[in-house]
Amino acid sequence: MRSDIRVMSRRDLLRATIAAAGALALAGCTDLRGGEGSAELEGGDPREGAIAVSSVKPLCIDPFNAVDEAGAQICFQLFDPLMRYDYEYGVLTCLAAESYTASEDQREFTFTIREAYFHNGEAVRAQDFKRGWERIANPSSAAAGVLGASNVSFLLSLVEGYQDLREGRASELSGITCPDDRTLVVRLSSAYADFPYVCAHHCLVPVPDDADADAEAFSLMPVGNGPYKMTEAWDGQSAQIELSRFLDYAGTVTTIDTVRFTFYDSVGDAYRAYEAGDATLAPCPIESVDANAASWKSSDDERLRITSGRRCVLGVSPVVSYLVCNTSVAPLDDVRFRRAISLAIDRDGISKRVYRDARMPADGIVAPVVPGYREGAWPYCIHDNDAAEELLDELYPAGAGGVRDVTLTITYGEDSGQRNAMEQIAESLSAVGIACELEELPFEDLYVRYRSGSFMLGRYDWSCDFASMDNVLYPLFHSASLSAYNFSRYANEQVDTCINEARSTGSEGERTSRLQEAEDIVAQDCPVIPYLFGSYAYVGNQRIEQLHIDADGFAHLGEAELAD
Repeated sequence: MRSDIRVMSRRDLLRATIAAAGALALAGCTDLRGGEGSAELEGGDPREGAIAVSSVKPLCIDPFNAVDEAGAQICFQLFDPLMRYDYEYGVLTCLAAESYTASEDQREFTFTIREAYFHNGEAVRAQDFKRGWERIANPSSAAAGVLGASNVSFLLSLVEGYQDLREGRASELSGITCPDDRTLVVRLSSAYADFPYVCAHHCLVPVPDDADADAEAFSLMPVGNGPYKMTEAWDGQSAQIELSRFLDYAGTVTTIDTVRFTFYDSVGDAYRAYEAGDATLAPCPIESVDANAASWKSSDDERLRITSGRRCVLGVSPVVSYLVCNTSVAPLDDVRFRRAISLAIDRDGISKRVYRDARMPADGIVAPVVPGYREGAWPYCIHDNDAAEELLDELYPAGAGGVRDVTLTITYGEDSGQRNAMEQIAESLSAVGIACELEELPFEDLYVRYRSGSFMLGRYDWSCDFASMDNVLYPLFHSASLSAYNFSRYANEQVDTCINEARSTGSEGERTSRLQEAEDIVAQDCPVIPYLFGSYAYVGNQRIEQLHIDADGFAHLGEAELAD
């Protein structure tokens, strides 16, 4: 017995918004950018245009390992994964998939592949997705021989046969089968209802035979199924990559004829190129951000679009900065102390004084762009020194000058740009009588210390790999993650139960409710102390009529429009 998953496309959302429709229900999925019978393709060829993007130099543009910001941006333009999470409307949409179904036990997912072509003219088939995923998961793949281990293989860890492939006992993922060219069946080793969200990751894409036949050549000139294709191979060193529109794209063909990426040593240099008129679009460093453009300060539905009236986009990313409390050592083993610390931190002050108001103060561990976020979900993520001191007086009564008999060490990574923020936190804690020492470590040492439990308070950033509450709560708070990213050593049977039940629940509403229930428990226990959400900023000049920049920082160039 299967439950049919009905997913909206961006086109249907726009149509429904215009029509002010009430309930929206669609069979399967339609194309996120248009598709068969699309009105955009009627009435002549797309108009020509060009756009210049300044960027830092990518480390890798092959989806096998395109995880750095610049490499991911290029990969996003070249490839379409099965799904895409639409941050503007808060829904999961189909992209390279036409539709999908899920088994009742949420362990098997069947995707119907949309008719599409690679940039080399070959048809995109189900087995091309299987190939693309297996080259990532297989440590002995041709791509691994050229690029080293993939940093995104963990995304496939729940697919049956993953461990056998990783450990050399198999040459393929047994959980992926292709009954025919347009059907991809994925069987998981355990229930995970959010797996379609995983399939929206920009690296989980199809690749043609050439990807294995000549892995080195493919790494420098990836052949994808996205709205743009590379005009020539990159040598890995040159300062430019040029893309051209793909006229056989399965969706609406872009109106922008050419995209040229030019690489610089830093975000600051890329921005200065924009200021000098050498770029149409560029990332914007914190010191140059227009804080008034912040999406969280506006109700404008178009706030994440560069338009003729808005040249700067400043949005919340699915990243949260937080302090990890080592709950296995005193005084952080006491929930009252952890709550007091959280209440003492002036998040607004950190945002304004350190980040020029360009980062949103965190009111929980789940970022606002992640489905399931609730404003003010964590009651202790407010600044209330009186409440903090009341809790502390029960544990460490203030002595002369308000100083308490307790000292904390805050550990953080060197060269992370976090010293000013840590100093602000130390100042906030000093205001309620807690002395703080700052300890700066290389990231490798920092990670070892977190894993071994040799710390008191540790600063960390969590970035969602895909738009799911589970991708925050499970790795940070589930007891099964104690040997991984659950650095706080937090374990709560009720939290585990809620997360486990959510993973096997087909109803998205019920699944979200269970995850929120788990989050509410964690929020009371404060094993971590969120203080800021991540942000991203881009600027565009008058050449751009409209361009959407999503919460992952991806520029939707395939949907952009240039001014006449």
